[in-house]
Amino acid sequence: MSSIGEQFGVKGRRKMLRADVPGRAQAIRMWTLTSKPDSTIERLEKGYLDALSSVDPAENIGKQLHADTRYTDQGRQDQYRDHILHQAVPVFHQGRRAISRAKQELDRMRARLQLPKADPADAAGAIAKMELRTWLRGLPQVERDKITRAENLDPQVRAAIIEVALALTGVADSHLAVLKEKVLREVHGSLIDDIAQLEDAISVATSAVEAGRESVHIDTGMTIEQFNAAAAPIEQRQKVAWLRRGRVVDLEHGVERDRARGVLGSLGIDTVTPDV
Repeated sequence: MSSIGEQFGVKGRRKMLRADVPGRAQAIRMWTLTSKPDSTIERLEKGYLDALSSVDPAENIGKQLHADTRYTDQGRQDQYRDHILHQAVPVFHQGRRAISRAKQELDRMRARLQLPKADPADAAGAIAKMELRTWLRGLPQVERDKITRAENLDPQVRAAIIEVALALTGVADSHLAVLKEKVLREVHGSLIDDIAQLEDAISVATSAVEAGRESVHIDTGMTIEQFNAAAAPIEQRQKVAWLRRGRVVDLEHGVERDRARGVLGSLGIDTVTPDV
């Protein structure tokens, strides 16, 4: 049966650990986003929920080992570390990879947020805008502010302002920022919303993945340097490329490459062709 929160689209919890542990109150965010199937946000949601699902069993196993009299204190610690390294670490690593790929996608989306550019072939329009800018610069600042603050600002005046450097118009920096934001919203409204949603999803997923990794690291009793060193070879194995119908699928970079042939290929060993 789903919780009341889940019935309203809210998943997760506000603290990494279900129980209160002194000095261990890593705060995380609740998942309130709606994700589409096979989307980046869905993969981030999975990373978020998997992080919680990895911490809870790790905590239970720690309690079971503590109560098991067959082990010495060192034996319990070794058993727990082994579980964390081989069961929980891969999950947090996959979560980090999902977050890394989402950040790359976010950068590409932000790069698409461009203000409209003037048509270089429109000589008459360029002259008209230049005259408008000269007019604006000649106005007192109070009058200029009144014009740029107006809700019904003429689109041609607005274009004349946003297409050049601030010094060429005399417009207040804060007013210019508002004008640019309005234009971006008109041109890229849905993209801006998608960016905001992805930013939020990355933030929520990161809160759980990093808090979960920190939580299990603390429980191992290892320093962060020891933990990272022990986790590194296990995380590296998650980056192995897979073969698909004669092509190598690089899961780390999300690309396919031709199988390299030669001595290794003749022996049935697949290698990844380097990018050039």
